[in-house]
Amino acid sequence: MTNLYPECPENADLALIQPTLLFRQQIMKAISCVVLFFIFYVVLLLTAVAFAMVCISGGIMLFRAYPTWTSGAIGLSLILLGGMVLFFLAKFLFNKRQAANPYRMQVFADHHPRLFDFITQLVKDTRIRFPKKVFVVPDMNATIFYNSSFLSLFWPARKNLEIGLGLINSVNVSELKMLLVHEFAHFSQRSMKLGSYIYTLNKMLYNMLYENERWEELELRWSSGGSLLSFFAHITTRILNAMQLLLRKIYFLINRQYLELSKEMEFYADTVAVGLTSTATAVSGLRRQEMGSYCLDHCFHKLPDLADRTVQFSNIFSVQRALVNYYAGQHHLTLDVAGLPIITDNYFQTFLKSRVQLREQWTSHLSREAREAHYIAADITCNTIDHSAWKLFNEPENLQEHMTALVYRFTAPASALPFAEMTPADYIAELSQRHRLYEYPKAFNEYYDNRPFNETNEAYTQLLTAEEMMSTSLIKMYHPDVIMRMRSFYRDRQDAETLQAISSGQFLTRYFEFDGQRYSAPRAKQLARMLHARVSEEQEWLQAHDQQAFRYHYTVALQQSTAAAALLKEKYQQILQYQQTGQQLNDQVIRIIHCISLLFNSHEQDIASMPALFDELSAECWSFRMMTENISSSPLYSSFPAEMEEKLKKFRQQDCTFIQDMTPDYVAIQELHEISSAMMEHYNNGVILLKKAYLEFILTLEPGA
Repeated sequence: MTNLYPECPENADLALIQPTLLFRQQIMKAISCVVLFFIFYVVLLLTAVAFAMVCISGGIMLFRAYPTWTSGAIGLSLILLGGMVLFFLAKFLFNKRQAANPYRMQVFADHHPRLFDFITQLVKDTRIRFPKKVFVVPDMNATIFYNSSFLSLFWPARKNLEIGLGLINSVNVSELKMLLVHEFAHFSQRSMKLGSYIYTLNKMLYNMLYENERWEELELRWSSGGSLLSFFAHITTRILNAMQLLLRKIYFLINRQYLELSKEMEFYADTVAVGLTSTATAVSGLRRQEMGSYCLDHCFHKLPDLADRTVQFSNIFSVQRALVNYYAGQHHLTLDVAGLPIITDNYFQTFLKSRVQLREQWTSHLSREAREAHYIAADITCNTIDHSAWKLFNEPENLQEHMTALVYRFTAPASALPFAEMTPADYIAELSQRHRLYEYPKAFNEYYDNRPFNETNEAYTQLLTAEEMMSTSLIKMYHPDVIMRMRSFYRDRQDAETLQAISSGQFLTRYFEFDGQRYSAPRAKQLARMLHARVSEEQEWLQAHDQQAFRYHYTVALQQSTAAAALLKEKYQQILQYQQTGQQLNDQVIRIIHCISLLFNSHEQDIASMPALFDELSAECWSFRMMTENISSSPLYSSFPAEMEEKLKKFRQQDCTFIQDMTPDYVAIQELHEISSAMMEHYNNGVILLKKAYLEFILTLEPGA
């Protein structure tokens, strides 16, 4: 046993951590639904088998009674129909859906003994069976998985453990224990095993009814021909599709009950996790997992862009860690002895989460805030091991580089050019330079970030009175409370649109959560109306505050000189002009991308039926070309990179024709997509720089600047 295994709190005993009464009630309801399902299921199954046997025996009896060519053909057809019903029924029921993950790599005890010692003690504490296999993957989760099939309902499959290396990179040993205990707790007691059985049934039914690709491929292949075999295959699939429709209705009942049960299962798993570790460990583990996930996603999203520049990471996890440290520095967080950020409550005060939550099919976790409240209420203390979780692995850098190479094998496009290596330091330096280039002055507290400047009117240039100037300052105008109110407005506006989409049926869901409370879909209309009223009030406040801010800056400028006030107004008007052109450009590029999306996603096999789409794309291309010519005469165009100008010159030589002799020119379509997207990005960046220059000019006018 290794000394890297964190001690359990005193008197920690899994037997003392019992599921709640509500959990037991939900289990009984779920079991009742399962029993009803199996009764209905057996009746359907026996009916289908009986029909198949009647067809087969009827065909044999007919041929024996009337041994003629006609009766033989009819009998053979009945036998064929019955045999195909049995065959398709077996393919439908006993479909085995593999839990596929191309990045999955198995690790073994002989190479990572400390990790397996750690897991050995962990399964003893949680009283589950040791995983059949242990895998590592390049993500942020720790999960238990197995290959589920119809037979796994009666002979449970051995579980496998999957650990994300991004998670290992983001937490310490004690926090890893907490996260693994949470997963193991789902299988730790008899009562919880009933819950996991309901999960297995629910997942198996969902796969069988909605993700049975092999069945659907076989159905399509056999039914698409013109032979006698395809005729009976068509009849067979009609029969089984009717079964599938009935089973889906029953599945609705089980799934609804499962979703009620799953929250209690997660609550219990969190209770076990904090009970075998500590409150501080559980809270910090969740927070570090969230930050590490954000940074790893950022790294993955950068891979295509770097590949276009023939640059790649040799170790994506070292870049993730460097990004975590950089991100922590940006938010004034300190690092512990293992180099991991200490994420305080103040860090979350500037973030606003959506008030509307749509739960996905398999999402049952509570919010981070609710889980932290649960951990804090437990109030459990214990000594922790602050070493990085990498201490459990031998040769961690080799493992990280091997996994990075595996990622590139599946994600990076093949290239004949050699790739240059980008080190973590190089990447952070590049990222930092970009942040400094486009970052607005901190004195404005992100008030103007990611939103347009308002149009002005005569009221904008009305000077503030002496009394108003005495009670106004730059600090008060952009106080954190003002920023939070503004962010709440944008959050509520987005949530109002989401509620409207739910009420109109654009989002198909039966339930949603608003401010942590569960509502049925019909309630969305009422909540949307209430939120729209609130948004309208706040929009008027924000417009008034924008106007007040400009009046303050204009008054300060005029106190300097008439020329300074005129220049301030000129800079603002210039931003409005370029902002309007930028919006027109964005709309144009969106239309182009929409046309391209329709072309590539069209299910029409006959290209002759698609000329209207190509004509529309050609017209949008000409509109974009005219817009680029107008933009090229603006001062912003001079800030575009030289390679961008070369691409635009090449683009203007084309005639916006994307189909020749009924053959699409996919290369030209791809080039249009790239040049339009790049043009939009560069122009928008230019507008950001104009706004930054305007805000920096404002600071030069402030007294004492």
